[in-house]
Amino acid sequence: MRKKISQKNQAKRRRLGTLIGVPVLLFISGITLLSLAFFDNISYTFYLSRMFFPQEVAIAQTNLSDSNTVVEDATVATQVSFPKYGDEYGTLSVDAASIVTPVFVGDDATQLLYGAGQYYGSVFPGDIGNTVIAGHTNSVFKTLGDAQVGDAIRLELTYGTYVYEISNIEIKNGTDQSILAPSEEQILTLYTCYPFDYIGNTPDRYVVTAKLVEGKPLSEINF
Repeated sequence: MRKKISQKNQAKRRRLGTLIGVPVLLFISGITLLSLAFFDNISYTFYLSRMFFPQEVAIAQTNLSDSNTVVEDATVATQVSFPKYGDEYGTLSVDAASIVTPVFVGDDATQLLYGAGQYYGSVFPGDIGNTVIAGHTNSVFKTLGDAQVGDAIRLELTYGTYVYEISNIEIKNGTDQSILAPSEEQILTLYTCYPFDYIGNTPDRYVVTAKLVEGKPLSEINF
C-alpha cells in the first residue's frame, strides 16, 4: 500500500515538475533569443572594422592633428578643433530616408548607442578616400533602405558642410572587407545590418556609397 502511494506521489511530482519546467524553459529560451538579437545589434557595426584593422593602428593612421590651433584674421579670432576619437562632430542627414542623426568619431558600442559612428580607420570628409559611417538598423539607420541612387546625403560638421550624392546601393556579406576599401575619390560609405527586420545574427550588410559633390578640402581648413 505504501509503495503504491509513493509511486502516485512520484508521478504527481513529475507532472508538477513538467508543468513548471516547460514554461520556465520557454521563458529562458525567449530571453536568450532576445539577448542574442540585442547583442548582434550592439556589436555588428564595429565587428567588421575590428576584424581587419587593430584599433591602435587605426588611431595612429588617422591622428591628423594633436592640438587645437587658433586661427586669426583682421576682425575675429576663431578656434577650430580637429575631431578626436569619441567626439560628436556633426550631423548626418538623408532627407529621402527621413534620417537625421548625430555623427561621432568611432564606431564602438558607446558611439553607436547615441547615433552614427565613423570608423576611425577611414578618412574624414574633405580628404581623398573612403569615409565609412555605420549605424544600427533598429535605430538611426532603420529607414536607410528608403534612400535611392541620386539622393543627397548631407554632413554638417564642426569644420564645414559636405554634400554627397548616392551612386550605388548593394548588399554585401557581413565579413566583406571591401566596405572599408580605400578610394582615389572622395566618397562616403554608409552601412548597416541586413535584412532590416531580421532577428539574431544578421548575415549581410546594406551598403550605400555616395560621391562628394560639395565641400571644402581639408587642406584648405586651418586646424
